[in-house]
Amino acid sequence: MGLNKWVAPRPIFHRTLVTSVALRNADGVGDARTETTEDDVMRQLRLHTKVRAAVLILLTAAFFAGCGGGSSTSQMTPSTQNASIVGQYNLVLTSAGGHDTTSIYANFTQTGATFTGNANTLVCPSNDPSQCKQDSVTSNGTVSGTDVTIVVSFPGQTGTTTVNMVGSATTGTGALNGNYTDNLGDAGTWTASTETLILEPGAVMDYTGTFNSTSSPLSISPSISVVLGPGASSQTNLSLTGNASVMNWPCVTSLNLSGQMIGDAFSVTDAVNKVDIIALPSPPLGNNFNFSYKFEPTAASCPGDYGSGVLTVNSSPWDY
Repeated sequence: MGLNKWVAPRPIFHRTLVTSVALRNADGVGDARTETTEDDVMRQLRLHTKVRAAVLILLTAAFFAGCGGGSSTSQMTPSTQNASIVGQYNLVLTSAGGHDTTSIYANFTQTGATFTGNANTLVCPSNDPSQCKQDSVTSNGTVSGTDVTIVVSFPGQTGTTTVNMVGSATTGTGALNGNYTDNLGDAGTWTASTETLILEPGAVMDYTGTFNSTSSPLSISPSISVVLGPGASSQTNLSLTGNASVMNWPCVTSLNLSGQMIGDAFSVTDAVNKVDIIALPSPPLGNNFNFSYKFEPTAASCPGDYGSGVLTVNSSPWDY
Protein backbone atom coordinates (compact mmCIF):
# COMPACT_ATOMS: atom_id res chain seq x y z
CA MET A 1 0.00 0.00 0.00
CA GLY A 2 1.57 3.32 -1.04
CA LEU A 3 1.98 6.26 1.36
CA ASN A 4 0.78 9.80 0.48
CA LYS A 5 3.50 12.35 0.44
CA TRP A 6 3.17 14.86 3.34
CA VAL A 7 3.23 18.48 2.24
CA ALA A 8 3.91 21.19 4.81
CA PRO A 9 1.22 23.97 4.96
CA ARG A 10 2.13 27.26 3.39
CA PRO A 11 2.63 30.08 5.88
CA ILE A 12 0.04 32.85 5.88
CA PHE A 13 1.45 36.37 5.55
CA HIS A 14 -0.44 39.60 6.37
CA ARG A 15 -0.04 42.33 3.83
CA THR A 16 0.75 45.60 5.56
CA LEU A 17 1.92 47.90 2.78
CA VAL A 18 -0.28 47.03 -0.17
CA THR A 19 -3.44 49.04 -0.18
CA SER A 20 -5.34 46.96 -2.69
CA VAL A 21 -4.85 43.74 -4.78
CA ALA A 22 -6.43 42.92 -8.08
CA LEU A 23 -8.10 39.56 -7.92
CA ARG A 24 -7.73 37.33 -10.91
CA ASN A 25 -9.88 34.57 -12.16
CA ALA A 26 -8.46 31.24 -13.03
CA ASP A 27 -8.16 32.42 -16.61
CA GLY A 28 -5.91 35.28 -15.53
CA VAL A 29 -8.41 38.07 -16.26
CA GLY A 30 -8.35 40.86 -13.70
CA ASP A 31 -11.40 41.37 -11.46
CA ALA A 32 -12.77 44.87 -10.91
CA ARG A 33 -13.24 44.31 -7.14
CA THR A 34 -10.90 45.87 -4.64
CA GLU A 35 -9.73 44.21 -1.47
CA THR A 36 -9.55 46.31 1.66
CA THR A 37 -6.18 45.97 3.32
CA GLU A 38 -5.04 46.43 6.86
CA ASP A 39 -3.92 50.05 6.19
CA ASP A 40 -7.47 50.97 5.24
CA VAL A 41 -8.75 49.44 8.43
CA MET A 42 -6.23 51.33 10.53
CA ARG A 43 -7.12 54.63 8.89
CA GLN A 44 -10.80 54.04 9.51
CA LEU A 45 -10.09 53.15 13.11
CA ARG A 46 -8.09 56.34 13.57
CA LEU A 47 -10.91 58.38 11.99
CA HIS A 48 -13.50 56.77 14.20
CA THR A 49 -11.33 57.39 17.23
CA LYS A 50 -11.08 61.12 16.41
CA VAL A 51 -14.85 61.35 15.92
CA ARG A 52 -15.51 59.59 19.18
CA ALA A 53 -13.04 61.87 20.97
CA ALA A 54 -14.73 64.99 19.58
CA VAL A 55 -18.16 63.71 20.61
CA LEU A 56 -16.82 62.90 24.07
CA ILE A 57 -15.43 66.43 24.46
CA LEU A 58 -18.76 67.97 23.45
CA LEU A 59 -20.71 65.73 25.83
CA THR A 60 -18.31 66.51 28.68
CA ALA A 61 -18.64 70.26 28.09
CA ALA A 62 -22.41 69.98 28.00
CA PHE A 63 -22.39 67.97 31.23
CA PHE A 64 -20.32 70.50 33.15
CA ALA A 65 -22.33 73.39 31.77
CA GLY A 66 -25.52 71.75 33.01
CA CYS A 67 -23.93 71.21 36.44
CA GLY A 68 -22.83 74.81 36.86
CA GLY A 69 -19.44 74.33 35.27
CA GLY A 70 -20.07 76.84 32.50
CA SER A 71 -18.78 80.35 32.19
CA SER A 72 -18.64 82.75 35.13
CA THR A 73 -21.63 84.59 33.66
CA SER A 74 -23.93 81.62 34.22
CA GLN A 75 -22.78 81.43 37.85
CA MET A 76 -23.42 85.11 38.66
CA THR A 77 -26.14 85.77 41.23
CA PRO A 78 -28.19 88.94 40.56
CA SER A 79 -27.47 91.63 43.15
CA THR A 80 -30.29 92.50 45.55
CA GLN A 81 -31.82 95.92 44.90
CA ASN A 82 -32.02 98.23 47.89
CA ALA A 83 -35.43 99.39 49.02
CA SER A 84 -36.35 102.99 48.24
CA ILE A 85 -36.69 105.16 51.37
CA VAL A 86 -37.64 108.42 49.69
CA GLY A 87 -40.39 110.93 50.39
CA GLN A 88 -42.61 112.03 53.27
CA TYR A 89 -42.69 109.57 56.19
CA ASN A 90 -44.71 109.31 59.40
CA LEU A 91 -43.01 107.20 62.08
CA VAL A 92 -44.55 106.00 65.35
CA LEU A 93 -42.51 104.57 68.24
CA THR A 94 -44.45 102.38 70.71
CA SER A 95 -42.68 101.84 74.03
CA ALA A 96 -42.53 98.38 75.62
CA GLY A 97 -41.86 100.07 78.97
CA GLY A 98 -45.18 101.89 79.28
CA HIS A 99 -44.01 105.28 78.01
CA ASP A 100 -46.18 107.34 75.69
CA THR A 101 -45.81 106.87 71.96
CA THR A 102 -43.56 109.22 70.02
CA SER A 103 -44.34 110.41 66.49
CA ILE A 104 -41.57 111.41 64.09
CA TYR A 105 -42.24 113.22 60.81
CA ALA A 106 -39.48 113.38 58.19
CA ASN A 107 -38.86 113.95 54.50
CA PHE A 108 -36.22 111.44 53.41
CA THR A 109 -33.87 111.75 50.46
CA GLN A 110 -31.73 108.77 49.42
CA THR A 111 -28.33 108.41 47.78
CA GLY A 112 -27.29 104.82 47.16
CA ALA A 113 -27.55 102.90 50.42
CA THR A 114 -27.93 105.94 52.68
CA PHE A 115 -30.86 108.29 53.31
CA THR A 116 -31.36 111.36 55.46
CA GLY A 117 -34.12 113.61 56.75
CA ASN A 118 -33.86 117.34 56.30
CA ALA A 119 -33.33 119.89 59.06
CA ASN A 120 -37.09 120.24 59.63
CA THR A 121 -37.65 116.71 61.00
CA LEU A 122 -40.26 116.77 63.79
CA VAL A 123 -40.06 114.62 66.94
CA CYS A 124 -43.37 114.82 68.83
CA PRO A 125 -43.90 112.91 72.11
CA SER A 126 -47.50 111.70 72.44
CA ASN A 127 -48.13 113.21 68.98
CA ASP A 128 -48.68 116.51 70.81
CA PRO A 129 -47.76 119.48 68.58
CA SER A 130 -46.95 121.63 71.61
CA GLN A 131 -44.21 119.14 72.59
CA CYS A 132 -42.60 118.80 69.17
CA LYS A 133 -38.84 119.14 68.84
CA GLN A 134 -37.69 120.67 65.55
CA ASP A 135 -34.48 122.57 66.21
CA SER A 136 -31.24 120.49 66.36
CA VAL A 137 -33.00 117.29 65.23
CA THR A 138 -31.02 114.94 62.99
CA SER A 139 -32.29 111.82 61.22
CA ASN A 140 -30.44 109.47 58.87
CA GLY A 141 -30.31 105.82 57.94
CA THR A 142 -28.96 103.05 55.76
CA VAL A 143 -30.60 100.34 53.67
CA SER A 144 -29.31 96.97 52.47
CA GLY A 145 -31.87 95.09 50.41
CA THR A 146 -34.95 95.34 52.60
CA ASP A 147 -32.99 95.78 55.87
CA VAL A 148 -33.27 99.31 57.26
CA THR A 149 -31.56 101.17 60.11
CA ILE A 150 -32.52 104.71 61.24
CA VAL A 151 -30.88 106.94 63.86
CA VAL A 152 -32.73 110.01 65.17
CA SER A 153 -31.19 112.44 67.67
CA PHE A 154 -32.98 115.35 69.33
CA PRO A 155 -32.58 117.54 72.41
CA GLY A 156 -34.22 116.23 75.58
CA GLN A 157 -34.64 117.36 79.18
CA THR A 158 -31.40 115.68 80.27
CA GLY A 159 -29.36 116.15 77.10
CA THR A 160 -29.44 114.64 73.64
CA THR A 161 -31.71 111.64 73.14
CA THR A 162 -30.66 109.18 70.46
CA VAL A 163 -33.03 106.55 69.10
CA ASN A 164 -31.68 103.58 67.13
CA MET A 165 -34.20 101.80 64.92
CA VAL A 166 -33.59 98.49 63.15
CA GLY A 167 -36.17 96.94 60.86
CA SER A 168 -37.21 96.11 57.33
CA ALA A 169 -39.11 97.53 54.39
CA THR A 170 -42.21 95.92 52.95
CA THR A 171 -41.61 95.58 49.22
CA GLY A 172 -43.77 97.77 47.03
CA THR A 173 -45.60 99.61 49.84
CA GLY A 174 -43.02 101.97 51.34
CA ALA A 175 -44.03 100.75 54.82
CA LEU A 176 -41.30 100.13 57.41
CA ASN A 177 -41.31 98.40 60.80
CA GLY A 178 -38.95 97.02 63.41
CA ASN A 179 -37.58 97.46 66.93
CA TYR A 180 -35.87 100.41 68.62
CA THR A 181 -33.73 101.26 71.63
CA ASP A 182 -32.63 104.64 72.96
CA ASN A 183 -29.81 105.91 75.16
CA LEU A 184 -32.23 106.47 78.06
CA GLY A 185 -32.95 102.75 78.44
CA ASP A 186 -36.29 102.65 76.62
CA ALA A 187 -37.09 100.07 73.94
CA GLY A 188 -40.04 99.01 71.83
CA THR A 189 -41.36 98.70 68.31
CA TRP A 190 -41.75 101.21 65.49
CA THR A 191 -43.68 101.56 62.26
CA ALA A 192 -43.46 104.02 59.38
CA SER A 193 -45.80 104.90 56.55
CA THR A 194 -45.68 107.30 53.64
CA GLU A 195 -47.86 110.41 53.39
CA THR A 196 -51.61 110.10 52.88
CA LEU A 197 -52.28 113.71 51.87
CA ILE A 198 -50.55 114.71 48.64
CA LEU A 199 -50.54 118.36 47.66
CA GLU A 200 -50.48 118.47 43.86
CA PRO A 201 -48.83 121.41 42.05
CA GLY A 202 -51.33 124.25 41.69
CA ALA A 203 -53.71 122.80 44.29
CA VAL A 204 -54.58 124.25 47.70
CA MET A 205 -55.65 122.76 50.99
CA ASP A 206 -58.48 124.48 52.86
CA TYR A 207 -58.69 123.98 56.65
CA THR A 208 -61.14 125.26 59.24
CA GLY A 209 -61.10 124.86 62.99
CA THR A 210 -61.11 126.36 66.47
CA PHE A 211 -58.42 127.00 69.06
CA ASN A 212 -57.79 128.73 72.37
CA SER A 213 -54.95 130.17 74.36
CA THR A 214 -53.38 127.98 77.00
CA SER A 215 -51.71 130.87 78.81
CA SER A 216 -54.74 133.21 78.63
CA PRO A 217 -57.84 131.19 77.66
CA LEU A 218 -60.87 132.99 76.27
CA SER A 219 -64.48 132.27 77.18
CA ILE A 220 -65.34 131.90 73.49
CA SER A 221 -62.84 129.93 71.42
CA PRO A 222 -61.60 131.81 68.35
CA SER A 223 -62.18 130.21 64.94
CA ILE A 224 -59.63 130.00 62.14
CA SER A 225 -59.69 129.37 58.39
CA VAL A 226 -56.41 128.38 56.70
CA VAL A 227 -55.56 128.06 53.00
CA LEU A 228 -52.19 126.54 52.05
CA GLY A 229 -50.67 125.73 48.68
CA PRO A 230 -47.27 124.64 47.35
CA GLY A 231 -44.54 127.26 47.38
CA ALA A 232 -42.38 128.16 44.41
CA SER A 233 -39.84 125.42 45.22
CA SER A 234 -42.26 122.80 46.55
CA GLN A 235 -41.14 120.23 43.99
CA THR A 236 -37.80 119.94 45.77
CA ASN A 237 -38.48 120.75 49.43
CA LEU A 238 -42.29 120.62 49.85
CA SER A 239 -42.49 124.29 50.78
CA LEU A 240 -45.86 125.86 51.60
CA THR A 241 -47.33 129.31 51.38
CA GLY A 242 -50.77 130.64 52.30
CA ASN A 243 -52.81 132.71 54.68
CA ALA A 244 -55.25 132.45 57.56
CA SER A 245 -58.16 134.53 58.80
CA VAL A 246 -59.12 134.53 62.49
CA MET A 247 -62.33 135.52 64.27
CA ASN A 248 -62.86 136.44 67.94
CA TRP A 249 -59.13 136.68 68.68
CA PRO A 250 -57.66 139.83 70.22
CA CYS A 251 -54.12 139.09 69.00
CA VAL A 252 -54.44 139.29 65.17
CA THR A 253 -57.15 138.94 62.55
CA SER A 254 -55.07 137.54 59.68
CA LEU A 255 -51.80 135.70 59.08
CA ASN A 256 -49.44 135.40 56.09
CA LEU A 257 -47.92 131.95 56.33
CA SER A 258 -44.93 130.16 54.84
CA GLY A 259 -43.31 126.88 55.79
CA GLN A 260 -43.06 123.24 54.83
CA MET A 261 -44.89 119.93 54.73
CA ILE A 262 -43.08 117.28 56.82
CA GLY A 263 -44.54 113.84 56.38
CA ASP A 264 -48.27 114.47 56.77
CA ALA A 265 -47.56 117.27 59.26
CA PHE A 266 -46.80 120.90 58.47
CA SER A 267 -44.93 123.73 60.11
CA VAL A 268 -45.63 127.36 59.09
CA THR A 269 -44.71 130.82 60.36
CA ASP A 270 -45.96 134.39 60.07
CA ALA A 271 -42.66 136.28 60.06
CA VAL A 272 -44.25 139.72 60.61
CA ASN A 273 -46.54 138.76 63.51
CA LYS A 274 -43.88 136.37 64.82
CA VAL A 275 -46.14 133.39 65.39
CA ASP A 276 -45.30 129.73 64.68
CA ILE A 277 -47.84 126.98 63.96
CA ILE A 278 -47.27 123.21 63.93
CA ALA A 279 -50.07 120.88 62.82
CA LEU A 280 -49.98 117.09 63.18
CA PRO A 281 -52.36 114.51 61.67
CA SER A 282 -54.66 113.03 64.29
CA PRO A 283 -54.48 109.21 64.15
CA PRO A 284 -55.73 107.46 62.25
CA LEU A 285 -54.22 109.57 59.49
CA GLY A 286 -56.86 111.45 57.58
CA ASN A 287 -58.43 114.88 57.38
CA ASN A 288 -58.17 115.90 61.06
CA PHE A 289 -55.22 117.75 62.60
CA ASN A 290 -54.18 118.95 66.02
CA PHE A 291 -52.18 122.17 65.98
CA SER A 292 -50.35 124.45 68.35
CA TYR A 293 -49.31 128.08 68.03
CA LYS A 294 -46.79 130.22 69.86
CA PHE A 295 -45.96 133.92 69.66
CA GLU A 296 -42.32 134.88 70.07
CA PRO A 297 -41.45 136.99 73.11
CA THR A 298 -40.68 139.93 70.82
CA ALA A 299 -44.03 139.83 68.98
CA ALA A 300 -45.85 143.18 68.71
CA SER A 301 -49.15 141.58 69.76
CA CYS A 302 -49.70 138.94 72.45
CA PRO A 303 -45.96 138.29 73.02
CA GLY A 304 -45.29 134.86 74.48
CA ASP A 305 -48.89 133.70 74.12
CA TYR A 306 -49.37 130.06 73.15
CA GLY A 307 -52.27 127.63 72.69
CA SER A 308 -53.70 124.73 70.72
CA GLY A 309 -56.62 123.78 68.52
CA VAL A 310 -58.01 121.44 65.88
CA LEU A 311 -58.26 121.71 62.09
CA THR A 312 -60.29 119.78 59.54
CA VAL A 313 -59.51 119.59 55.83
CA ASN A 314 -62.56 120.75 53.91
CA SER A 315 -63.72 118.67 50.95
CA SER A 316 -62.94 120.18 47.58
CA PRO A 317 -65.98 121.04 45.39
CA TRP A 318 -64.33 118.89 42.70
CA ASP A 319 -64.32 115.77 44.90
CA TYR A 320 -67.07 113.35 43.89
